[in-house]
Amino acid sequence: MPTLPPQVLLDDEPLDRPWIRGSRRGADPGPVLQVRRVDDATFVLRQSMRATWEAPFLYLLLGTRRALLLDTGNVADVEQMPLQPTVSALVDDWVARHALSDYRLVVAHSHGHRDHVRGDGQFAGREGITVVGVDQDSVRSSFGIDPWPGGVASFDLGDRELLVSGIPGHDARSIVVADPSRGLLLSGDTAYPGRLYVQDLRALQESLDRMLALAERAGAETILGGHIEFGADGGQHPVGTRLHEDERPLPLTVSDLRRLRELAHDAAGRSGVVRGEPMHLWIGPCRGPILRMVLATAARRVRGTG
Repeated sequence: MPTLPPQVLLDDEPLDRPWIRGSRRGADPGPVLQVRRVDDATFVLRQSMRATWEAPFLYLLLGTRRALLLDTGNVADVEQMPLQPTVSALVDDWVARHALSDYRLVVAHSHGHRDHVRGDGQFAGREGITVVGVDQDSVRSSFGIDPWPGGVASFDLGDRELLVSGIPGHDARSIVVADPSRGLLLSGDTAYPGRLYVQDLRALQESLDRMLALAERAGAETILGGHIEFGADGGQHPVGTRLHEDERPLPLTVSDLRRLRELAHDAAGRSGVVRGEPMHLWIGPCRGPILRMVLATAARRVRGTG
């Protein structure tokens, strides 16, 4: 069992079980980071809502030659969010138990938005660690995605081949990572239980077509994204809230992904909020709906409930 920083919670619960979800103002904030062990070589991490209301999910996949950390979250300060010490402890434990040498950690991103990259500085310049740039050229060349975005690149961790492809729509730099050995598809902010913000609807439609084809090729049954923004009852948790009273489970299914593709294709020519289950599309700026959510969050904070 690796020794992790004291602010970090390590558990072995199933992926559909509850996660750390913030706390009421004045209450014990609890762990700043949760690490859920899927198996000895697969970890899902979540940053606490008390540290960042975005509460993003990060993914650590280990092979016999190198490891991949997908996303670094929304907190730069290692004292506030000991992400690098946690990841390094998990990697070091894996390397020691398997007597591996010449091992490397690759830090990459599901896309380039700041809530997924702000922790990069904790890893930059460290021996044995490569941090992939967030620009499209760096993403394409580091994974070997050719042509961009539709090519499917093999990224071998050592006895664990990943398949990586570009999926613009939410962000021009978005990627999807398929892990055939575990039946996983890591979708970033392109698919998760919540509000899916769309910059380019046509690109998103094409990306969802490719994601479904990749899921079939990889035998993926579980889709894991970057956030949870919906409650178990289907209601939304507003932007900026520091507490989710309840949450929908993180994992999505291939059937959910098919419904999302249908929703995106049916939304052609539309803008604003397009509601679906278990995801909504927020196409374009959506300033009015965002303002209403911000005001709802402010009211919750005045009441001490968010």
